[in-house]
Amino acid sequence: MATDPPVSPPAAPVPTLTATLPATSHGALVSFIRSRPGWTRQQLLSATGLSRTTLFDRLDGLFQHGYVYQDGSAPPGGGTRGPGRRSELLRWDTRGRVVLVLDLGQTHARICVTGVDGGIRRMRDVALDIDTDAQGYLEQVAKIGDVLLRAGGDETLIGVALGIPGPVDPGTGVLGTSTTMPRWDGYPVFQSLRERWGVPVVIENDARAFALGESSVIGADRSVLAIKYATGIGAGIVDTGHVLEGSDGAAGDIGHVRISDEGPMCTCGRRGCLAAWASGHALIRRLADTGVRDLKDITERVAAGDPVVCAAVDDAAARLSRVLATVVAAVNPDNLVLGGSLGRLPRVVARIDALIREDVTERARRHLVVGAAHLGADGAVVGLTRKVVDLVYDPAVIDAAIAARVAAARAGTSAEPAPA
Repeated sequence: MATDPPVSPPAAPVPTLTATLPATSHGALVSFIRSRPGWTRQQLLSATGLSRTTLFDRLDGLFQHGYVYQDGSAPPGGGTRGPGRRSELLRWDTRGRVVLVLDLGQTHARICVTGVDGGIRRMRDVALDIDTDAQGYLEQVAKIGDVLLRAGGDETLIGVALGIPGPVDPGTGVLGTSTTMPRWDGYPVFQSLRERWGVPVVIENDARAFALGESSVIGADRSVLAIKYATGIGAGIVDTGHVLEGSDGAAGDIGHVRISDEGPMCTCGRRGCLAAWASGHALIRRLADTGVRDLKDITERVAAGDPVVCAAVDDAAARLSRVLATVVAAVNPDNLVLGGSLGRLPRVVARIDALIREDVTERARRHLVVGAAHLGADGAVVGLTRKVVDLVYDPAVIDAAIAARVAAARAGTSAEPAPA
């Protein structure tokens, strides 16, 4: 199954050469080239301030290592090489580059091969309960990933991204203790993925990945509060392109905010948490006597106007809105985006929008736009792809990769030791 690419390829911010990256850096030059669809050599000379000799030397290295390619000519007025000759356009080389995305939820997994723009090329969506043995679970999704990768032609895997419904340490990528996946605690997820595919790996909380994906559509200059509301409840906050992770990777874990001293027992062992009152899991339990068995039953019966199910969803949305009102007041976002199978319901969006506007001050809501996810179910996939692309094409990473390749080439052709 494939869909059209939902967004343009993630572009690096318009860069500036600073003391942290020397003007001769290959990686800094790639950032310039990534920042727009095409450049002439003359435009790069003007933008970077590099000498002609240095620029051309660095471009030769980028051509050789597959970071840049030449594609067509500049339009009229876009630069010439002489009378009647148009300048060639240089572009970021993303041809055939793909990312394997493992977007894991509490009750399902979405395994995708994407382009660097997050556009899904091939996908499998399977029902899997994440509260199980980590090794067995990952082996199942990895086998599907292998099948999807083999189905492509003339593709290069540049990285693997894993999204999980739990906390992730922002510095190490290590999974934190989670009530939704306790049997994953201590399992070397990062190492197992890296050893299997031999490419860079990123791990991110699913709600934060969803927020990054939505931010790609809304705009890097906007502040976005994104809520994934399905089996569980999670939040992601992105401000001017940067996702808030928190000191321990628990930023956005609003499901375990206690909203009452008493109430239903939560999976964390306490009573009265938001998730125990309002999550999809809580709604399924609450509506079991009416024949509801899963989230699909709930969404279908809301669409049909079932009064009992609609009343339960309205109550859950009201409880969620109270917590979100506090976050909106603290963060003052431009956009509140609701995703997940419950969050995207028009009834839920309308109710949360109305209640938040009642609960926060006029100043906090003045520019607030509340709406359903722009990317539907693909937001986390786009966000996870973006994490991989930002890692692989980080200027320092590119510089290190090229230096290592040059050192290896010298070691293979010369008796002199390779530089450290």
